[in-house]
Amino acid sequence: MWFNKSNGREEYELVNQAQIDTDLEGQSSGLHSVPTPSPKSSSESSSSEIFENIDEYTQRKDDRDDFNINPKFQTVLYKYKAIGSMNKKVCALISGCVAALWVIALIVYSQGTALSIVSDLKWKTNITVSGTNVTLNHYDPTNQNLTLELYRKGTFFPFKEQVEWLNIKQKPAHKAQDGFYLSRGSKGSFDVKSVNRESSRTIIDNIQFSYKNNFLTIDELKLNPGKSIDEAANYHIVVSNTLSQWRHSSFALYWIYNTETMEYKPIQPPKKQESQKEESPLDHERLKKLHFAEFSPNGDFIVFGFNHNLYLQNVESMEVIEITKNGSPNIFNGKPDWVYEEEISADYKLFWWSPNQENLVYVSLDDSKVNEYDLDYYIKNSDEIGDTYNESEDKTIDNVKQYPTKKSIKYPKPGTPIPIVSLHNFKLTTKESTKLTIENSSLGDDFLFYDGLWIDDKNFLMKHTDRTSKILSKKLFQPEISNKVEEINSVNVSKEYDGWVEKVSPMTVFPTDNEENSYVDKIVVNKRTHLALFEKAASQDPSRILTDSNNWEIISDSPVVVDKTENIVYCLSTMRSSMESHLIAVKLATESSINIVTDVNKDGVYEISFDQDGQYLNLNYNGPNNPWQKLINMADIHNILESRESKDKEKSVNDLIEKTKPINHVEVIDGSLKMTNIPTRLYKTVRVDKFPDKSPVNLNVLEILPPNFDPNSHKYPLLVHAYGGPGSQTVDKRFGIDFEDVVSAKLDAIVLIIDPRGTTQDWKSRAFVSGKLGYWEPRDITTVVSEYIEVNEKFINRDRTAIWGWSYGGFTTLKTLEYDHGETFKFGMAVAPVTNWLFYDAVYTERYMGLPSENDNYDKTSRIKEFKNFDSVKRFLIMHGMSDDNVHLQNSLWLLDKFNLNNLENYDVHFFPDNDHSIYYHNSNLIVYDKLLHWLFDAFSGKFDNFV
Repeated sequence: MWFNKSNGREEYELVNQAQIDTDLEGQSSGLHSVPTPSPKSSSESSSSEIFENIDEYTQRKDDRDDFNINPKFQTVLYKYKAIGSMNKKVCALISGCVAALWVIALIVYSQGTALSIVSDLKWKTNITVSGTNVTLNHYDPTNQNLTLELYRKGTFFPFKEQVEWLNIKQKPAHKAQDGFYLSRGSKGSFDVKSVNRESSRTIIDNIQFSYKNNFLTIDELKLNPGKSIDEAANYHIVVSNTLSQWRHSSFALYWIYNTETMEYKPIQPPKKQESQKEESPLDHERLKKLHFAEFSPNGDFIVFGFNHNLYLQNVESMEVIEITKNGSPNIFNGKPDWVYEEEISADYKLFWWSPNQENLVYVSLDDSKVNEYDLDYYIKNSDEIGDTYNESEDKTIDNVKQYPTKKSIKYPKPGTPIPIVSLHNFKLTTKESTKLTIENSSLGDDFLFYDGLWIDDKNFLMKHTDRTSKILSKKLFQPEISNKVEEINSVNVSKEYDGWVEKVSPMTVFPTDNEENSYVDKIVVNKRTHLALFEKAASQDPSRILTDSNNWEIISDSPVVVDKTENIVYCLSTMRSSMESHLIAVKLATESSINIVTDVNKDGVYEISFDQDGQYLNLNYNGPNNPWQKLINMADIHNILESRESKDKEKSVNDLIEKTKPINHVEVIDGSLKMTNIPTRLYKTVRVDKFPDKSPVNLNVLEILPPNFDPNSHKYPLLVHAYGGPGSQTVDKRFGIDFEDVVSAKLDAIVLIIDPRGTTQDWKSRAFVSGKLGYWEPRDITTVVSEYIEVNEKFINRDRTAIWGWSYGGFTTLKTLEYDHGETFKFGMAVAPVTNWLFYDAVYTERYMGLPSENDNYDKTSRIKEFKNFDSVKRFLIMHGMSDDNVHLQNSLWLLDKFNLNNLENYDVHFFPDNDHSIYYHNSNLIVYDKLLHWLFDAFSGKFDNFV
């Protein structure tokens, strides 16, 4: 398997990381108790036989060498180092020895055993773990270890400068070919800068403004897309008083900012002639918060949303007209409801302007038959809650709410009614909307609208699926021909590659010199995600497959960017490994050829943001070393790629990127890292099974070793973290100082982070989880961990093993404890867990499980079922936000009731009032991580061993 002599490609030593204090609240951890006899490894493993000849762990030959190079020893020795006569040298040597003995005696008296002293004074750079030689991060006993307090200060969080590229119309007229972007100044100002940093212009300096004796603060600025920033008379959108609603949506005040007069005018819906209730004079002055406000392509109109209706405002005249009038708690116009926002659109709006601004296509969602889920708020006032429609009044006495505020959301669960979609087109010339007719639809009335894009002025292309996201249909609306939506093609992805349709990055227009543009889309080739070029919107099949490797694929959520001038497509790939993302350029001149932009000979996780034309790149290197951010003029790279003089073009491109100066403050993290001892991160790919074709089933694993780790000193506790959601990725090679690193350093623990099968990688691997959530996750995790313990039993404390996760990770944690029944894992922590997939939303769950009426695994594998198995766990912890709109509190309450019925008492519970899925409200995020760390300390120090 993976623990016996892995090759150099399978592991990575993280050099630049952050670190932690080893003693919790000044107490000795006491984590090194005697373990129990070894339980047998999981029967699920297909490779246990490989462990028979594991190499013995090597030790350093001479401990004195380690002591002599120790900084503490050298400091003392230096003070007494002889300079001068022989007598002085002898005297100084004797004095030094006495002083050293005094220091050692003092440490023994103050800190305990000789073992702990040697551990402090000795640092082994090369050790053996799982049969593989490992180089540890530098350890300096004069530095402090990473702590939760240091982590919270943000000193290890990479700073990134905001970069919002200007389009060609927004740029200064005399510098239209240069790269310009909107950013924020140190005091919050909104500035336009150039890539070469030679010029900078402030659009708004003071982020506070007044309106009718009220002072407001600007949260966001949206530049007019149709005018140059040079124009004196210009209009921009300003956002203030933002209140989050769900994951992407919010309520806020929106303003039109006149750059010439420097006036701010509120964007508001027209006042109704007849009000349903009598309003006080103050109500007329109260501004209404909107869902959103967006410019039209030319910047002379603004579309905004209020109470689930769409409005159109003329920027010059300020005239407002209603696009829709039927918005209600059940009807969402141009705006996603909860499940669409969370699972499909990943956006706060559902409308699309044609490039020529003549047509506006929008989606309406009818939630009339969708069941509601109620949320109670015991502390928050109504104005603190992102309501779905209207605010309610609070009943308070002395600022105490006598009754909770009740809010309901439309939340479809598996097998229940979901939103019904209708499509509409608003014509700017007639100011009228028309409902579109969907022809020959075999997807059912409750189909899902996944994506939409204007390929050109004549063609609006869409992706629809059935409600279970198994049948993908491309459909086309052509406003110049009719109001019908015609099907272009349809594919059953479940049959084609055992897959499903999920949130994806949108299709990308490829401009042509013809009347109709081409477009680039992601397709599946040999069960891997790749790029394809479609000649026009109505094309049933791609004209060219741009990438088709059997060894790597395109990152599923990677942006796809077209540079029409150079005839190149850019995207991110897994060319080096599935734990990384590297930038490639696909040239389309004749036959597709691929140029590698970022160095695939080195580990790297990159993030990209191009300007509209693909001419300038905001390149973010996210790890594994200290992250940096650089702005690249792609013309410089093109010159190298097209040059006949450059022999090694890829190396020349890498040199160019290497020499480009970062725009973020890399030195800040560097300084923090030098003063802190950090855990060592090792990345591995392990084999747990075989596919039917005998190829290996591999999992990605991140191993974290504590500062000054020594496999020969004592036995370490082990924490495992997992998420495990289908298609997700937890293990990648980005730089990170996370909670797991804090645990490793603070509790002197080893941590494993595991991506079980069904997570990232290709569709061949993902297909395992289709129809049976909760089956493979616990088996893979238990297999990996039990065999890791078996191989490394010399330094793993079998009695101090725990697993933890949040959300889907909470489900994975509980399923693993249920499956393992206390053999491998003695403790567990589940935050906001799903406990039964009948309680989660229909779109996500049915995507993988299908309908409950058609799949028995809802009961067999996809809920917590064997409650008695938890009695074999020493102790576990459950925490949940009481107003969680995503994973409802119902999940934990249902589980606790089952525990009551089965006489289970070996667990702790903490609920957080008025908190959503992120658990942030009223200091809760501080508490939840403190609780996790303190609870783990108690578990690893033996407090729960005889707990009744």
